[in-house]
Amino acid sequence: MRAPDKTSSRIQTGAIVSPIWFFSECRSRGMQRAAPTIVWNCETWPRFAALLGIVVMDLKQPPLVSSCLDEIRVGKVSQIGFSGILSGIDKQSILLATHIGLEGISGDRQAESFHGGREKAVLQYRSEHYLDWAAEFPDLASKFRTGGFGENFVVSGMSEDNMCIGDYVRAGSALLQISESRQPCFKLNHRFGNPGIARRAQETGRTGWLYRVIEPGDVSPGDRIAVIERPLPDWPISRLQRYLYDIIDDLDMAETLSRLPHLSLGFRALFAKRVESGKAENWESRLSNGPLASRPTVWFEAKLAEVRAETDDIKSFRVVRLDGKPVPTFSAGAHINVKIRNALTRSYSICHLPRSDGYRFAVRKADDGRGGSKYIHEQWRPGERMLVSEPRNHFALSETADRHLFIAGGIGITPFLSMIEHSEYLSIPWELHYCVRDKQRAAFAHDLLGRFPRSVFMHETGGESSNRLDVGMLLRHAPLGTHVYTCGPSALMNDVREHTSHWPDGSVHFEAFNTSQPTAFADCLTFDVELKRSGRLLTVPENATLLDVLVDAGVHVESSCRSGTCGTCRIICLSGEVDHRDMCLSREGRKTSIISCISRGKSKLVLDL
Repeated sequence: MRAPDKTSSRIQTGAIVSPIWFFSECRSRGMQRAAPTIVWNCETWPRFAALLGIVVMDLKQPPLVSSCLDEIRVGKVSQIGFSGILSGIDKQSILLATHIGLEGISGDRQAESFHGGREKAVLQYRSEHYLDWAAEFPDLASKFRTGGFGENFVVSGMSEDNMCIGDYVRAGSALLQISESRQPCFKLNHRFGNPGIARRAQETGRTGWLYRVIEPGDVSPGDRIAVIERPLPDWPISRLQRYLYDIIDDLDMAETLSRLPHLSLGFRALFAKRVESGKAENWESRLSNGPLASRPTVWFEAKLAEVRAETDDIKSFRVVRLDGKPVPTFSAGAHINVKIRNALTRSYSICHLPRSDGYRFAVRKADDGRGGSKYIHEQWRPGERMLVSEPRNHFALSETADRHLFIAGGIGITPFLSMIEHSEYLSIPWELHYCVRDKQRAAFAHDLLGRFPRSVFMHETGGESSNRLDVGMLLRHAPLGTHVYTCGPSALMNDVREHTSHWPDGSVHFEAFNTSQPTAFADCLTFDVELKRSGRLLTVPENATLLDVLVDAGVHVESSCRSGTCGTCRIICLSGEVDHRDMCLSREGRKTSIISCISRGKSKLVLDL
């Protein structure tokens, strides 16, 4: 496909032309000599054009613009800060000529398959936008400099208001065409250290835009970049953005955009789906993808060394460092975070004591889950690369216990494997009660029963041979000095909590293998919080956690598990009635504190912040 050659094109009936193009055509065809009495001005030429069946462009439509390529930037895939998220957003300025091919600029890389490619080969951003960003976020002003938004072209004078979908743009010897508006995503939040940047970019329209490559060519910093043809003058990028994000209930316009020539295939499919479903898209996962990490996590590149089927629906995986170095050491009960499909993070308990051959963890395939376990089971093969965090431990064995009592439910068995090994090493008495539906299909059961037949007790909840665990009786007969550890479904942990309410503080430990968020609870209500030290008032809506709201408001709160089990995000509560939903606070702790990642307020809360 080539751009129209204006020197040889014919005036078509119904064609859309600009005044400049029309005047040049008239001059090239000798019309001034043929009709010397006509005064060509803004009043006479449209009437003459109408005689030829030409549709005259509105003089208010964006003019064809040209500028200079201030910078050309390319980048490799790397981690954004401490986020553990891989991205090609960190692009460096190049000083020499480079080639633009059909897939993009030579040497430029993207972390995701849905970034880049022929429809999104080159990203351009208006350099003047950075002044607006710095004025709006003065505390981040030093970060708002060219290249911050991961653009390939840094250009002044061109904007979302004066550039149109379908514009043919000459940059150096390459010919490009605007295919779509850039859709900002949560990676910008990590890039700038503020959870609202992606949303604000969408709201303001300061997004940038993407090109497809029509004719490959070479380009250098300082080259001229110019719009040479505008087939869709009625569709500046800013107008597309209005129908994309603001006027979302105009299905007639969505139908028009689903068939708009020159618009990217992805955007056309988006509008077609909107017409078919009758409702707009939910952008939340793209814009936020959860809060920013409140403290740095150290990540390293790893690869999958081994996959082993433990049961029909449980597989264990062994990962090793990609650089061949030993993995960081850890203590019994520790877990690691694993990046699945880049931005999706999951936590898994390590199934063995420290060894030099990597980390082993187990994953149960959950058909009703959020997609992570299904992806791992179906897609992961030896050699798969991923990011893995250094281990953390919020479920460590007590050093003061005389005896350890382990209660596991289903896949909750995993942290106890290393804890059993460590107890054996220290010669501390222990006992495991393993609750499963079917003993024959329980992960690691055969090995545990074979090695420790006197210390492992299986409890089946399905079939005719059901021998459910009586938690109350078990705990009533526990000797003094016993510490109990529970990992499994919430019903099991609640049962243990109920029967240990009189136990000494610090002798009961919980670990959740599923991170249920309060948004999943049907009884979540909006509540208010007052930050005592600053006097700020915040509202926690029913679909957000207290931790999320505090972090979004710029309040630093340490956090880790986000499931109410580790206690890292504990905050002193000075007044108000708390709906405690955690698994870590003691009775005394609940009188003065709230676990902000999961617990909520039954009334207004006053926090020591």
